[in-house]
Amino acid sequence: MPQLKVKYKGKVQTRADASALLQEPGDTVLVERGHPRWLIMKCPDGCGEEIPINIDSRAGPAWRLYQSSRLGLTVYPSVWRETGCEAHFIVWRNVILLLGAWDDSEYNRFWEDQAFDCLRDQVLTRLPTAKMIHFVEIADNLGEVPWDVLRACRDLVKRKLAIEGKNKRRQHFKKI
Repeated sequence: MPQLKVKYKGKVQTRADASALLQEPGDTVLVERGHPRWLIMKCPDGCGEEIPINIDSRAGPAWRLYQSSRLGLTVYPSVWRETGCEAHFIVWRNVILLLGAWDDSEYNRFWEDQAFDCLRDQVLTRLPTAKMIHFVEIADNLGEVPWDVLRACRDLVKRKLAIEGKNKRRQHFKKI
């Protein structure tokens, strides 16, 4: 799967200030006035466009931004441009994964085994047996990044400790 590193260029106060810092695919700037408002990114597919990603839920539907020195920058959900180049990608732990040939094995490279084992155990304790639950609800309850929880849920399915729903219930899980 094609991937790039996020190149975080820092925080600015205006969108115009962000544009001046975006040169290469994957360059990313946070627009913050009192609190985070936008993540502006140079499109990772190389088309040259700037992608504004709203992270301020007070301004309407918004992506979630997760940022830490240990795990880097993550955006949830995926970014899918409906115009222009129509790029579709995930920003996860400072890596941009261009979608198209997504393979669950790609998840493995984001984990230290011990940390993943701990999260998987926490997810298993949160899975109900009577009904399906969406992985984002589990992530919110645990205060974890949704992409990490999805990976843990799918690992539990592989281990035959959980099942994933089909069709409209895809990405919903329950304990076996």
